[in-house]
Amino acid sequence: MDTLLRVSKGYRNQVKYAVILPVFFLFFMSVYEPFSFMDVVNVGGKSLTFHLLMLSSVMMGVLALTRLVFSVLYKYIPFKWWHYVLWCLGEVLVISFFFALYISLFYLKNGGMPYFSALSYSFKVVFLVLVYPYIIAISARVIANKSMDLENSSKEPDETLIKFRDEHKRLKLTIDPSAVLYIQADENYIKINYLDNDKTRVYQLRNSMKSFEEDAARHGFVRCHRSYYVNPRHVRLLSRGKDGVIYTEFIREGVGRIPVSKRYYQNLADML
Repeated sequence: MDTLLRVSKGYRNQVKYAVILPVFFLFFMSVYEPFSFMDVVNVGGKSLTFHLLMLSSVMMGVLALTRLVFSVLYKYIPFKWWHYVLWCLGEVLVISFFFALYISLFYLKNGGMPYFSALSYSFKVVFLVLVYPYIIAISARVIANKSMDLENSSKEPDETLIKFRDEHKRLKLTIDPSAVLYIQADENYIKINYLDNDKTRVYQLRNSMKSFEEDAARHGFVRCHRSYYVNPRHVRLLSRGKDGVIYTEFIREGVGRIPVSKRYYQNLADML
């Protein structure tokens, strides 16, 4: 389980857990009433259904928040499977904290249950009930990931397109190489300058120029400067500026120009 976790991006795809898990908890506890639960909350003249609805609402609120945090972090951090398992255990623990607060402060049996006793009891209840839907959800995701791997492996890679990935190897942009004007390094990022419906666009992702070397050679891009790769198909000519620096002049108007260092000048000039 050291491979990367792949889940649907966006909070909308994660918020379903904030509905499914509380519903399962409510159904399971209503049908089986395990762990002497009724004895613990049988105070204050409230019914079992009332307590279960309150606790299910607490669980829903906690999961709505934790899944929001997860959906945000997933965009920037590569989650591995064991990370996700720890995240689920963390959710169980946080839910237990709030359950214990509910039990110890509002509905105490015979005048009292210390918070940490309530916490121990709550963790046992939450863990042993939610372990079933969590196992089902994780197993379903494992099967879905394996199906995606098989589907991807059965497809022949499209060598006509260039694929840009971030520093965590996650695919960020797939584009026709002929649409790319030039690639620029900007500290820890690279900027892809390209044409989209006859308009110039810039896409930025976190990675190094070194990671682009193999793709550059395969798709005909040429390094013209320590911080630039250029697509020769879009270069009209090379000219020397008033500052003595050689620049590329692009066929398309309005693109601007980029510097060409002496080290790479001859190689680029030979391709024009």
